[in-house]
Amino acid sequence: MSGSRSISAGAELRGVWPALFTPLKNDDPKRLRNSLDFDKARLIIDDLIAEGVSGLVPVGTTGQSPTVSTEQHLDFIRFTVDYVNGRVPVIAGAGSNSTRESVDMIQSILKSFGDMAVLCVTGYYNNPPQEGLAAHYETLSRETGAKIVLYNVPARTASYLEPDTLIRLASDRNIIGLKQAVDFRNPGKHRDDTARVVQSTKNLDFGIVSGEDDGVAAMMELGGAGVITASGSIPEASRLFLKLVAAFASGNSAQAKTFQDEIMAFVKLVFSRKNPIPLGTFFNSPLFLPLVSVRETKGGEELEKEILAFIRAKAPLLAKYHP
Repeated sequence: MSGSRSISAGAELRGVWPALFTPLKNDDPKRLRNSLDFDKARLIIDDLIAEGVSGLVPVGTTGQSPTVSTEQHLDFIRFTVDYVNGRVPVIAGAGSNSTRESVDMIQSILKSFGDMAVLCVTGYYNNPPQEGLAAHYETLSRETGAKIVLYNVPARTASYLEPDTLIRLASDRNIIGLKQAVDFRNPGKHRDDTARVVQSTKNLDFGIVSGEDDGVAAMMELGGAGVITASGSIPEASRLFLKLVAAFASGNSAQAKTFQDEIMAFVKLVFSRKNPIPLGTFFNSPLFLPLVSVRETKGGEELEKEILAFIRAKAPLLAKYHP
C-alpha cells in the first residue's frame, strides 16, 4: 500500500510506541455494535505524531482487540495506515490464543497492506506449555513470513514465555522483538529472566521494549530499547516517555528516572482498574462489553472526577474530547 511504513528489523523497535486506544461512537446503548470513531482517532494520531513518537500500534489489547469484530480490526488498521501515510511506522496487533486465527489475521493484514510487522500476544486461557508457545510463534513465522514482535504478559494471559523459549524464538529471522510486560523493576525471577534474555540476544537483530509503563527506566537500565505503551495514547504521557528515552540515550539515567516518576501520575489513573478501562474516560469513548466505563465501576464517579481534573491540569490536549 502506497505511503505505508512498518519495521523489518529488531533494531528499528526502539523509542516510544503508543498502543493506540480505539475510540468508539456512542451509537449503540447496548455496547455490542458501536461504530469506530475515525474522527476522534484522527485527532489522537495527529497529537501523538506531533509529539514525535517512534511509531504506532493499532488494535493491540489496549485497542480493544479482544472485543472489536474482525472487520473492525482490519478497518482500524487500514484507517491507521492510510491516515498516518508513512509519517511514522505502524505495527499491527494480530494476536490470539488460537494459532489458526492469528495466522488468518496476519495473512489478511499482509494481503491488505503488504509487508507489516505484527504484535502477537501469548496464548491465554488455554494456558499452553512452553513447547506449545514456541510452536505457536514458529508457526506464525513459517505460515505468514511476517515480522513478529512477541508480547509476554503473564498477568493477563496466565502464560509466561520463559527465557529459554524467548532465546530460541529470537533466533528465528522473522521474530524481531519482544514486548516484555513483567515486573523487572524489582529483584527476583522476572528481572533476572529479562536481564538474561537481553544479554543472550544482544548480538541478534532482536529488539526488547517494556510492556510495563511503570518500568521503562528499569527496562532501559537492563539494556532494553524503549516501550510499547498504553498510557502513551495520551500525548502528554508520550512526551514524558520520549524525554525518558532521550535522557537514557544521553547517559543521564538519573534524569530518566525523574521522568519515570512524572509518568507515574498517568500510569496510576490509566491502570486504576487493572485493565486500561479509564482510557475510555480520557477520550470520552464507550467501551465494548465486557469492559465498562469508569462511572459503572465501584467508586467510579469519584475516579471520573479525578480523571477530568487531571486532564485539566496535566493533559490539556485531551480537553477537546470533553466539550
